Amino acid sequence: MKPIFKIGQSEDMNTSQANLLMEIGETHCCFAIANHADRMMIQSVYYAAEENDRDDLLKKVLEVHPELGRSFRQTVIGYYMRENILIPSKLYHFEETKKLLQALYEKEQNTTISESVAEWQLYNAYNVPVYLHELLSRNFATGNFWHVYSVTLKNRIEQQEGSKLIIDFKTDSFSVVVIKNNTILLAQIFAYSKPADILYWLLKVCRELSLDQNEARLLISGLIDRRSAVYKDLEQYFLNIEFASIANGVRLANPFHEYPVHFFSSLYKLAACVS
Repeated sequence: MKPIFKIGQSEDMNTSQANLLMEIGETHCCFAIANHADRMMIQSVYYAAEENDRDDLLKKVLEVHPELGRSFRQTVIGYYMRENILIPSKLYHFEETKKLLQALYEKEQNTTISESVAEWQLYNAYNVPVYLHELLSRNFATGNFWHVYSVTLKNRIEQQEGSKLIIDFKTDSFSVVVIKNNTILLAQIFAYSKPADILYWLLKVCRELSLDQNEARLLISGLIDRRSAVYKDLEQYFLNIEFASIANGVRLANPFHEYPVHFFSSLYKLAACVS
């Protein structure tokens, strides 16, 4: 596994009074440890999987970071998984949704999870590899588990006319949630290998959903820099781009200050699921 960044440390911290915020996907794993009382983020680590350790990424992270085995006040884990369906609450039936997921993705050895996103009157149903779900359940038996789309929708989204693309970048993929006139049009994860792939998918989304590029607002976060080729490409085609700001009362300890705050967006969004 490849470390993307390692910030801070929590050896001297009383984790029984701290929250663990973790996100796990097919090719990455990141986590943050934050004081519960003041929501100060003390430590954050991000790993990208390499070709030979994708199935063992979480296991390796747990081995390298024994602090994850300590007792936390609360643990919130976000699943960054591609296989999902958003269903209006009035149409939701678990068994039918599970069969639909199986038909759409035709894969076995998955655990189907569904969760209510009451703020939008819908259910999010998704697949998680069995081995991954069981490993997380064993190590974080009292954890709260949410899909990243649900986490995005549970964070306060400004109600407004027009279209908004909420985009979060990883090292080899990015997620997009599209909202137009307060209606969810799309929630999807796209893979990429070069900057041109990102621009291709975003322009295709706009075309397929009849979004005006000149009016659409892009709220971007994750592993993207203002000086990057990706950002320069976006500026050529979209007029309204902004970086996500820190939210949910989260604060960042001194070691974080050399990094843009939007790098940690997916983690501090998880703080919205902490009571």
